[in-house]
Amino acid sequence: MKCFNVNDLKYFPEYNWFEKAINYPYDSPENSYTFKNGKFYNGIHTSLKKRIPIISIGSNRSPYQLKNKFGLQQDLCVTPAKLYNSEIVYAASISVYGSIPATQWPKEGSDADLNLLWLTEEQLNIMHLSEGVGIAYDFVELDKSSVVLKEVDYSGPIFGYVSTKGIYTFEGDFPLRLKKIKSNKNTFLSIDEYEALTKLNFQETKGKIGLEKWLKELISHKTKRLKLIKKMLNKSILPKHKYWKVIKINVNGTNIF
Repeated sequence: MKCFNVNDLKYFPEYNWFEKAINYPYDSPENSYTFKNGKFYNGIHTSLKKRIPIISIGSNRSPYQLKNKFGLQQDLCVTPAKLYNSEIVYAASISVYGSIPATQWPKEGSDADLNLLWLTEEQLNIMHLSEGVGIAYDFVELDKSSVVLKEVDYSGPIFGYVSTKGIYTFEGDFPLRLKKIKSNKNTFLSIDEYEALTKLNFQETKGKIGLEKWLKELISHKTKRLKLIKKMLNKSILPKHKYWKVIKINVNGTNIF
């Protein structure tokens, strides 16, 4: 089996804090990949039985973020999938590392190329904590018709995370897509994370504070970040028609949000 270089800067970049914020949601292979015994492999090289499939809509697609959350010693597997009737857009939130995160937005006829992360129960609890379940994201079960798997024969439930706060509209009453997430029906305008943060920074500071300094303040002071998120709710929209249902869960530990 082919082993990738874990020092490959494409998938494991050495970002500083600012680069991490503006490069969300990071690069991800189009094919399946596996973390196993500290190595990064092309393809499926661990059993997916008894694992829970999670649709990855943002940075959880990427080896870089999965290494941050779990480390390479965890046995993890990611397989490609297509999400139908949804676009991947910017949520009305700010992550602890300064990015405007992704969420899915119902849009009939749209589809996006994503992947599935196959987790053990223990790994799923870690993921819940990292996603701020119940605060930043809801844990959801997706309609079966909305996800098509590749490389895997599986017919059980598929889960994911959807923003509790809805989408952020920036201007107007429509969302903006994440440019790095491939969509085959570009219903909405797409921008990258740097552009999205620049727009939000200008709305908040009118250009009086540079992006890097402003982000540093948000990352360093949780109360300022939460205050901004509350303000963003004035320009947020929650979906009326959904292709998922919220799952109520109990999480063990302290979330990072």
